Amino acid sequence: MTPAHVRKAIGLCLFVCAAWAAPSSAAPWRTGVPSPSASYFPAIVALKMGFFADEGVPAEYITMKPSIMPAAMLNGEIQGTTATGTAASANLKGLPFKIVIFFSTKLMDSLVTKPQIKSVAELRGKIVGVDTFGASTDVITRLVFQKYGLDPARDVKILATGDESIRLEQLKLGQIDAAMLGPQGVVAAKRAGLRSLVDVADEIELPFVGMATTTRIIEQQRGELKKVLRANVRGIRYSIDPKRRDSVVTIMKNWLKLDQETAEYTYGIYLKGASKDGTLSRAGMEALLAERKRQTKVTEEVPLDRVFDFSLVEEINRELK
Repeated sequence: MTPAHVRKAIGLCLFVCAAWAAPSSAAPWRTGVPSPSASYFPAIVALKMGFFADEGVPAEYITMKPSIMPAAMLNGEIQGTTATGTAASANLKGLPFKIVIFFSTKLMDSLVTKPQIKSVAELRGKIVGVDTFGASTDVITRLVFQKYGLDPARDVKILATGDESIRLEQLKLGQIDAAMLGPQGVVAAKRAGLRSLVDVADEIELPFVGMATTTRIIEQQRGELKKVLRANVRGIRYSIDPKRRDSVVTIMKNWLKLDQETAEYTYGIYLKGASKDGTLSRAGMEALLAERKRQTKVTEEVPLDRVFDFSLVEEINRELK
């Protein structure tokens, strides 16, 4: 993809928020995001609370397809991405990216079923909807069934039925028996009389979302990167502070345009997997790397420090204490 094509793509899908609390001559730090999501909520808290402004680094979040994010980072159109799985896969293919902070260490989806289904075992022989084969909903659906002793290839019928709104409508109409839904979809499903059977965060240790950047930025713009990461670490701390709950839920409600019930539920699911310090455990890093190696069909040994670099975040946490 040429730089012109990347610029055109970004221009078409510029979405978000820019932190300009005060005029600044600094170039903005642009982060590519697949969609507005509570999975990277600490970054939005940092934006709304002025933590980026405190650091003198304007921040922008740009909605774009994950498939174009590697090219956009290489061309300097964006400096980071929250599509950490995409960045990890690109790293395994030889591109110079590393994950430098993590926001959500667990997935935020839930397995939703018809009301008469009361256990995972009762889904044997049933129809389960996912987005597309190979998508995250497909992967985690199969992992949940495996954990409960069902063979997803034989014991259930998994169909690629479309995005969350389509899956929810199919559940309501009884066309499918179960589907993975995000927090907002779960609230809508419950209101329609459907059952939230399993929260993936309670079942599977698979990291969800952080931020990746290029090795060039890590090596040559370390000071600027540290400012960006410090704002994000402050956003993490603020977002999980029990004393800030009401104000944080209000930020989530206004940002994602949710009603109060949905905002409260989404925040509760977010807390189940929220990183406490912006890093991953060794087990978390290994789980993410193993899943990406499986998807990219990489068989050789890959050291963790090829994909992850939490050194700045660890330094920041020591300083903030």
